Amino acid sequence: MKILKVFLFLSCTLLLVSVSAFAQQSKVGFVNPQRIINESKLGRVAQEDLARLGKEKDRRVQAALAEVEALQEQVKDERLSLAEQEVKEQALHFAVQNYEKLVKSSNVIIQAEERRLIKFVMRRADSILKSIARQMGFTMILTDPEIIGYVDGSMDITDQVISQLNAMI
Repeated sequence: MKILKVFLFLSCTLLLVSVSAFAQQSKVGFVNPQRIINESKLGRVAQEDLARLGKEKDRRVQAALAEVEALQEQVKDERLSLAEQEVKEQALHFAVQNYEKLVKSSNVIIQAEERRLIKFVMRRADSILKSIARQMGFTMILTDPEIIGYVDGSMDITDQVISQLNAMI
């Protein structure tokens, strides 16, 4: 039993020493993907493309809404016969359904395009990021600013990545 305790103690000590040695060899860097999207030329072009798509989708949604509003006004017309009223109400119902589907599908398409464009920009930045990380001796690069409380300026390579990404264009 005593040999087992000694063995466990030595194993734990060896594990702590090796983890400590690994931690001393590690160098962690940081890059902010949102800044790359917002500040790089490629990111701005992607955002402009997304804005154009958003405007086109918005134009279509507004046209569908105008159709709904026009049908609402027609349904309110007291001069309509009962049959005409029913036809207008049914047309309004279909127009509202079409409008709701259009809004939903537009949002889905815009979100998918946003993800695609972000992925495109970040794929271009990834090779630059890896190259800079190797040059600076980083063993790990963190990319989520939400989980980091503090980053020393010397560890943040975002400006360098943006600079080199801009040079590619």
